[in-house]
Amino acid sequence: MDRRIGLSRLARVNLLLSGTSASGKNTIGAALAGRVKPCAVIDFDMVRLMFANPHLTPWQGDQGYAQQLMGVRMVSSLASQFQTMGWHTVILDVLWCESPVLYRELLGDRLTIVSLLPAFEETVRRSGEREAREGYRRLTAAELRLVYDEHASVSDYDLRIDNTNIPAVEVAEEILRRFIAVEDR
Repeated sequence: MDRRIGLSRLARVNLLLSGTSASGKNTIGAALAGRVKPCAVIDFDMVRLMFANPHLTPWQGDQGYAQQLMGVRMVSSLASQFQTMGWHTVILDVLWCESPVLYRELLGDRLTIVSLLPAFEETVRRSGEREAREGYRRLTAAELRLVYDEHASVSDYDLRIDNTNIPAVEVAEEILRRFIAVEDR
């Protein structure tokens, strides 16, 4: 019996699903993971939680930016390990400054970046719904604007989708159609 599980299937996709806060990354990522086999979802926010003291955002100075880049390295390492074992990966992250350049450096031509960019007003609405549902605020209004503007300024992506009025399942179907081989669905 060959114990190199999945090593013959190295043509798997590393998909970076990027978007602002409340852009639908988690919902669309879950929809993709439910349709692609085998598939792992790597949420950058989970890696960021490892930075406990201090836990800084990329806009909080050099240390916050350094944490962002270290997080990209950690996420890319996880994605590479899943890739080696023959798994597709869906990475969820808000692209910040140089992070797409570093992702591409670390994951190379195995990476496809899909940028979700609903209208700012829609991200504010969704963020408010999430705040009401979860009972706490993730970002202030000023931070939400800052993150939105930073993400909108990033031009390194393979596909950008304005998903203001498109249901998550339809966005997932479009991504599947463009980037995932039929035999892997």
